[in-house]
Amino acid sequence: MRAGLVPVPNGRECVSRMVRRSTALAIVLVLAVAQAAFAAVTWDGARTTVPGDYSWNYSNSLEYTGTPGTSNFKLHDVYILDASVPEAAQYTTSADGVTWSMAKKISGSANVDGTSIATAGTSVIVGWQTGYNYYDGNYDTTLPRRAQVNISTNSGSTWSGVTSLTGKSGKVDYPMVAAAVTSGGLTNLYAAWVDSKACTVVFRQSSNGGAWSAPISIGTTTAKAEGNAYGCAGYANIAATRDLIAVGYVADDTGTLKVASINLNGNATRATTAGNWSSTTLADKISLTQNGFPVAAASPLNTGVVTVAYNTATAQRYVRYNGTSVSAPATIFANGTVGGKAYRGGYSTLVEPAPDGGYVAMWAGCRDVGITNACNYASAKAKFDLLAATSTNGTTWSTPSQLALSSTSAQLNDEPSAVVVPGTTGVKIYSQYNAYKSTYHYYDVWGWNGSGTL
Repeated sequence: MRAGLVPVPNGRECVSRMVRRSTALAIVLVLAVAQAAFAAVTWDGARTTVPGDYSWNYSNSLEYTGTPGTSNFKLHDVYILDASVPEAAQYTTSADGVTWSMAKKISGSANVDGTSIATAGTSVIVGWQTGYNYYDGNYDTTLPRRAQVNISTNSGSTWSGVTSLTGKSGKVDYPMVAAAVTSGGLTNLYAAWVDSKACTVVFRQSSNGGAWSAPISIGTTTAKAEGNAYGCAGYANIAATRDLIAVGYVADDTGTLKVASINLNGNATRATTAGNWSSTTLADKISLTQNGFPVAAASPLNTGVVTVAYNTATAQRYVRYNGTSVSAPATIFANGTVGGKAYRGGYSTLVEPAPDGGYVAMWAGCRDVGITNACNYASAKAKFDLLAATSTNGTTWSTPSQLALSSTSAQLNDEPSAVVVPGTTGVKIYSQYNAYKSTYHYYDVWGWNGSGTL
């Protein structure tokens, strides 16, 4: 714990952040590279600090604007700051992943939770939900939960102000945002979440700075992993690139995973009509015990695919949406041994498309330490390592690299985000993850980067 900071709140802090919500964490920005796909890697100096004591986030928290390798390239990061009242959405930027701007608050007067970020052109959108207060010591499920966003149209220099996408009395489950420049050149911003009362997967969009479309239902769920008082919790996660949009969500409490998808086919507002969406039910069942909830990802430099990654009880898996259909699930890594360490489970799986058509996968690998659930982040015995693998074709994956190993201070490492861009030679991969202890008495923010050849 750094001098001068308040202790981490207890009570609801640990109770409500079960299942997917392994939060009150730290963020680390790294260059994640797996040996099999990269011929060489050079690390650029020592670890650096990113603003954000007592901070955490989920995947979908790191993006960029501008042209890689030029002066207008900028990384954008968002996280929740617990060391403030109300809990706030904080935003920071970097030109190189080493020096970060002073973080600024971009949320409103309410406590916020579960930030996500997306960019398209020079537009940046950040989303979150309100209605949580981890400082009251007793999580109140009767509180309303709203979906809110804040938008910048000039790469984060100024912000439009907080906009609510849901009413004051509703209950949402973790809204996520996405963005893309369509084939017609319009900038579309998207948001998706689960209406915890109606148990529907909700979608809204704003096209070229216009008003937000009316909410539509693109799916339903009966999943209540957070309990009946919370309502439905389908963990909807959205990503988009050019004309492609995909939303992965949990459809029931047995772990059924569905993907709602759409190809705009040149019509920038086509997604605002529910009948235009398709639905695919995967044969896999995610592991609810091991937090196998879906993470969607896309890249403006690889406009032909959106990925949805997740994990079963024994493997990290993902599917690809190519604008026509959702692929059969592919395995990234199955339970096994890496670097002399046995892994029995893993979660927060992310698959980020690379500019050349390759892929980078990252996830929290749960070491086999003899506890019943190796991914139980409430256990003082648990050890999570951040693992990464790469693939040139999306089918054959490299042996995972161990990027962040469990340590005394960073016992648990999870929730990665990644950005893959061209480098001077090969590619640069910026990614982030959370590092924390099961007691939540440590979470801090660090960063570094590097380069590799493909």
